[in-house]
Amino acid sequence: MFKSLSILLIDDDEIDRLSIKRALAKDEQSFELVEARNATTGIALASERVFDVILLDYRLPDRDGLAVLESLVGDHLQSTAILMLSGIDDREIAKKCIEAGAQDFLLKKELNSRVLMRSVRQARHRYLLDLELRKANKELQVLTETDPLTGLVNRRGFEKVLASSLARVRRNKDGLAVLLLDLDDFKSVNDTLGHEHGDALLVEVTKRLNSLVRGSDTLCRLGGDEFVIVMCNFDNDEKTGILAQRIIESLTKPVEFLGIERTITASIGIAVYGENMETPDLLKSADVAMYKAKQEGRNQSQFFSKYLNESVQNYNRLKLDLQSAVKNEQLRIVYQAQVNAIDNKLGGIEALLRWQHPVLGLLSPIEFLDIAEDTGLIIDVGYWVLEEGCRQIKEWQKRYDKHSLKLVLAVNFSAKQLQDQNLLSEIRRCLNKFDLNASSLELEITESALISDTEAMEEVLSQLVNEGVALSLDDFGTGFSSLMHLKAFPISVLKIDKQFIDAIGINPRGELLLDAIIVLAKTLNMSVVAEGVETLEQSEHCRDRGCDLIQGFYHSKPVVSDVFERTFLLPESNLSLQH
Repeated sequence: MFKSLSILLIDDDEIDRLSIKRALAKDEQSFELVEARNATTGIALASERVFDVILLDYRLPDRDGLAVLESLVGDHLQSTAILMLSGIDDREIAKKCIEAGAQDFLLKKELNSRVLMRSVRQARHRYLLDLELRKANKELQVLTETDPLTGLVNRRGFEKVLASSLARVRRNKDGLAVLLLDLDDFKSVNDTLGHEHGDALLVEVTKRLNSLVRGSDTLCRLGGDEFVIVMCNFDNDEKTGILAQRIIESLTKPVEFLGIERTITASIGIAVYGENMETPDLLKSADVAMYKAKQEGRNQSQFFSKYLNESVQNYNRLKLDLQSAVKNEQLRIVYQAQVNAIDNKLGGIEALLRWQHPVLGLLSPIEFLDIAEDTGLIIDVGYWVLEEGCRQIKEWQKRYDKHSLKLVLAVNFSAKQLQDQNLLSEIRRCLNKFDLNASSLELEITESALISDTEAMEEVLSQLVNEGVALSLDDFGTGFSSLMHLKAFPISVLKIDKQFIDAIGINPRGELLLDAIIVLAKTLNMSVVAEGVETLEQSEHCRDRGCDLIQGFYHSKPVVSDVFERTFLLPESNLSLQH
């Protein structure tokens, strides 16, 4: 016997309500039916208790049914599936209802007991599955934004907190500061007493810091012995210095380890957002100040100022150098293989940017991409990568097409590139210039790039996908994850972030979350790429769970084009890429 269902029927037509009650009564399913004759009563009932299913008429006398649906989904739903009922056969209306959160759209004239109860059960089942996915996604978010040792917000969570704090201070003109704290000579604790005692010391530091920060502040652990406090809602800069001094005094109280008292000291860098510090990169500025505190003898705090600005000057020098990097042919592309998980053959290629700086040598993107983003140079740099990558892939296709190699190049695109009005035309130009099929190109984007102007971005990306370009979502599950991205955008490839791969063999819960992501992607008919695979155990785990492609140092580091060609494209090398 089926479990009894509680059903709320919101419909102003008495005949329709009677017809629905008769249809429900003919099924063996037991149920409790509560009726509402208008939207106001229905919304009130839904706010007072949780129903298993709501049957909602699209046309109501006091309010549009679609508006009622949006209100229920936004305000009252806890664990309720909603079925829209209508006497109008209109696909556009049905589409709007489904997009607004309804599980199904039923025509009243087609309702009978079998159709109605089947739809009720299916809607309920789909909704429960959706709840499980939301729960899993929330657990993913907590995992990726929480430090497992201390329970504090981690680096990824800090970035979100700082971004929201910056937005608020720009609106409300409140105080905002970042205090970066680094324990002095923490390495010696690990070296002499062991990591277990080092972890215990970090937990003790966390307790002391938590006792000092206010409710409006956020305490984070960035990693290792680095902590950061996002301080908000203060009326003068001196209060940040007062907090720093209290921290220093608190930490210097001895801690006992193995019967031995040990004193902790810390160096603190303070960056205050305001007239003297307009840059939003508060963490970098606090880092400059913190190292100044170490240079001055440690166990103290220093404020960031223009006189501590050597790192910012380096930033500006790099910014000027980057402006001429494309013209002076200093940019380089290295290529990393994506290997088929089943037969170890080449399955894809990712183009990765490097900068051959004339003085500093070969620079990785982490050293200059922020500059490119801040200055807008990322547009020109990105299109250079696209064109050079297309040229190279076409050259390889000409040489090795006879060996039946299907070469697909993945190119990273940033948020600013995706928002550029010339994006479509530039991609088409490159494909036409090198006579490339659109299926040879894969656009790799991060979830953070999808946050702004979702509707416009969805339209652009849909056009590209319709023309044959594949779309992959990079770093899935790393702070900006949203199942809505998988629904809203035509994504065909899901790339799993390295931190989930690192959990294999170490963190059982992390492994379960990794496996859940793979199942989710496969359910949505997406290809799955495991990034950052460094060991045989990781490779085999990802293969056994259904990943399609493996990418990482286990098979190959990113290499220059001729090395890639010799390693992966020559007929004899591509027979099988066994490690």
